[in-house]
Amino acid sequence: MQVSGLLSLMGNISLGNDNITKEEKTIFLQYLNLAHLELYQVTANFNQDLLTHTTLANQADSNQVQLPEVPYMVSYVYDLTHKRQLHKVCLSDILEKNPAFSKTGHPTQYFVQKDILQFVPTQTAITSIKIWYVPQPIILTENTPEQDIPYPFAYHPVLIDGALYYLFQEEGGFKNIQKAIDAQKRWEVGQTRLLSYLYNASGQTFTTFSSV
Repeated sequence: MQVSGLLSLMGNISLGNDNITKEEKTIFLQYLNLAHLELYQVTANFNQDLLTHTTLANQADSNQVQLPEVPYMVSYVYDLTHKRQLHKVCLSDILEKNPAFSKTGHPTQYFVQKDILQFVPTQTAITSIKIWYVPQPIILTENTPEQDIPYPFAYHPVLIDGALYYLFQEEGGFKNIQKAIDAQKRWEVGQTRLLSYLYNASGQTFTTFSSV
C-alpha cells in the first residue's frame, strides 16, 4: 500500500479511527519518516534493491568525476579503461603518504567527498569507470507509492511500529507509556527480522553480523 495507507493504519492503531484529520496525518508522517530514516541506516548496506549504477569519465587533465548525486555509500567502482576494480582509500591516509598528489599512473584506488570521486594515483588521461552506489534516502510523502518505499512489502508494518513508538512518547495527546513499550518491542523485533532477511537475501559474507 502507498504511504497514505500506512498513515491510516497508524490512525486506526493509535486513535481507533481510520478518518484521521489533515493535522494528524502531518504528525503521523513526521514520525513515519523518523522511523524510515533510522531503518535506512540499519539496512541500507544489505538492501540490494537500493543499488544503482552509472558510467562516468573524468575530463582531460582532471583527476575527478562528478557523481549524479551525493551517495549514501559507494559499494563498487570498476575501471572500465584498465579493466580492474578500484579500492576505496581514506583521504587522510593519502595526505600522509602523498600530500601533494604528485604520484601519477593507472588508478588503483579512489576516495569520495560528497558527489566528487577522485582517483589515486592522480590521473592525467581520461579514465572511464562504472560505479555502483546506494543513494541517499528519499523522504516519504503521503502520496509515495508502494513501490517507492525502500523495504520489502512484507516489512512495511515495521515502519508503522517505529513511527508509533516515537508517537506514543510524544508529550501531547498521543503519549502512552505502555503503548510506547509495546510498539518499541515490535519495532526492535521487526528491525531484526528485516535485517536478517536482507542479509540472507544479499548473499554477503559478513562475519561481524549481529542483530539490532
